Amino acid sequence: MADLITSTYAQQAVPALAAVNSSTLASCLSAASGMIRRYCRRNFIPTRYIELHDATGELFLMLRQAPVLGINSLTLFPDTSNPIVMTADQLDIRPQVGRISIKPEVAAGFSGFPWIGGGLLGTRGMGFSVWPLNAIQVDYNAGYGFITQSSAPIAAGNSTVTPAAMTGQTPADDLSPWAIAPGTILTLDAGNAGAESATVLTASPTAFTASFANAHGAGCQILGWQIPDDLQLACALLVGNMINQPDLTKLRESMGKTVGYEYVVRNGDLLFTPEILNLLSRYRDIVV
Repeated sequence: MADLITSTYAQQAVPALAAVNSSTLASCLSAASGMIRRYCRRNFIPTRYIELHDATGELFLMLRQAPVLGINSLTLFPDTSNPIVMTADQLDIRPQVGRISIKPEVAAGFSGFPWIGGGLLGTRGMGFSVWPLNAIQVDYNAGYGFITQSSAPIAAGNSTVTPAAMTGQTPADDLSPWAIAPGTILTLDAGNAGAESATVLTASPTAFTASFANAHGAGCQILGWQIPDDLQLACALLVGNMINQPDLTKLRESMGKTVGYEYVVRNGDLLFTPEILNLLSRYRDIVV
């Protein structure tokens, strides 16, 4: 899984990390990124997901990842001979919380659609059978970033790409503008066999250049990362704590022979300090 920050950012945010061996720093970056994902129960990196959900009788469906960048498709009864495929324009999508539901007016467009009580997942308490397990398959993109598409095939190696857009608004947050610029990290063909991440080398108002390990077809999805500033800082501080920990076998340490005081190492917050926890608090998914 990709790191939440780069080594360059970590060294800028925590100057003491500039003296750390590059391989040690890389290991700590990966470990810190994983720890934050587990604590927050989020992936953060824009990724494509294909999920199966049970029909529970509710009028909405909560996806497992948020914020939602875009719904590729929603398939009802995916394992049957007559699946019903819906597109994003037929759904009411609440990106920040990952909640989706079927727009009521689209029901008439499906002959034989089991539209019970106007809900996506059937109904409860009305004498009807609730839909079966794994009745809903959702193909979607989620994470902190943006989504666009390539307008032409992309060759492996250093290639110039003209996407559908170079700038815009992040779908999950209308107040957050985005732009593809040098240094922007992109993920192409997320969820497919040829998926890869690439860093933008140069950019113009209409195109960008990057080095690609794989070829990609016209119309391939391009996901851009926009990791929030406070989340990046929390990751950098966590890396600094990993590397600059005192001897964990001691409860007290002296600052040196000539210093006339001691400090106490607080058990339990040696890595995730209160400052880091405060930075991460708004990103933690409390639903298990």
